Amino acid sequence: MEWSPAWWVLLACAFGAEVLGTMAGFGAATVLTPIAAWFLDIKTAIALVAAFHLIGNASRLVFFGRFINWRTWLLFGVTGVALSGIGARVAATLPSPMIQAAFGAFLLLYVAASSMSSWLVLPSHPLTLLGGGIASGFVAGLLGTGGAIRSACLLAFRLPKEAYLGTSAAIALVVDATRLPIYLAERLLPVSMAWLVAALVPVGFGGAWVGQRLVRRLSAAAFRRAVLALLAAMGIKLLWDGWQGLAS
Repeated sequence: MEWSPAWWVLLACAFGAEVLGTMAGFGAATVLTPIAAWFLDIKTAIALVAAFHLIGNASRLVFFGRFINWRTWLLFGVTGVALSGIGARVAATLPSPMIQAAFGAFLLLYVAASSMSSWLVLPSHPLTLLGGGIASGFVAGLLGTGGAIRSACLLAFRLPKEAYLGTSAAIALVVDATRLPIYLAERLLPVSMAWLVAALVPVGFGGAWVGQRLVRRLSAAAFRRAVLALLAAMGIKLLWDGWQGLAS
């Protein structure tokens, strides 16, 4: 795959997505996957973002790893890892338009749920973590992003900000490390794109560094409103494109 000026746009978007993901504890893959799908087939986009997501979460652990709540990580991570592998295998067998439509619907549901988040309260019970791991892991494997579900579950336990960010990154890291080899085995990420994955390494670390600096200084309220609006627009587009592909 030859270098194109469009890849600069993708790398810039990846940097911004990692900044946002570091500040919020999730969202990097949710934002970047539909953007990458403008340049690549949706399956390749999911696999590429999985590689970037792994890089980004590893970078976040450099800054927040010492605050991990290991009991929460274990309860959520065990089911998340198991189901992410299943979701990844399902994704490899489905047609691209179906995945586009599913991802678009997921984004719209996520925006709707986020808009009503002040009325949504999950119980701080171990079953919340186990069930959240199942749902988040499967969605992450299938659609490339399960951070919204993970965040909703972790917030129920009112962890300190640093513990929330470190635990979220540690959970996401093991999920990514489970699904990425499956994507590679299914050849969803061509060897010819290795240079792009390599270029995403400094982008991911740089975005995590900027995000951890900003998270202590700025409110995420304005970011949240802008991102939700952007995700709603992307969700509509992906749902429409997927529907058109399935109808043709």
